[in-house]
Amino acid sequence: MATESSAGEEEAKLTGGNKVLMVDDDLREMGKKVACSVSSCKPGNGFSSLRDDNLDTYWQSDGAQPHLVNLQFQKKVSSKYVYSFAQYFPFFFFKG
Repeated sequence: MATESSAGEEEAKLTGGNKVLMVDDDLREMGKKVACSVSSCKPGNGFSSLRDDNLDTYWQSDGAQPHLVNLQFQKKVSSKYVYSFAQYFPFFFFKG
């Protein structure tokens, strides 16, 4: 399972350091064997931000829903799990 590293987590929050995503040995990275595309993106937040191993960068869609990430393999691939790290912080503003 992919988990967020807890080593130095408090220090990373305090100093603004990058967090590291740890991947267990029982998983196989398939990113180099897949062609990927996204439905849309904002400038500076494209697909490469999904694959840069930096939890402080992200893909952000710039189009109407649904927002899509397409993964295409050259040949048929059997997969048991697909792991993705997602983090969303909704902000609501109210005028009183």
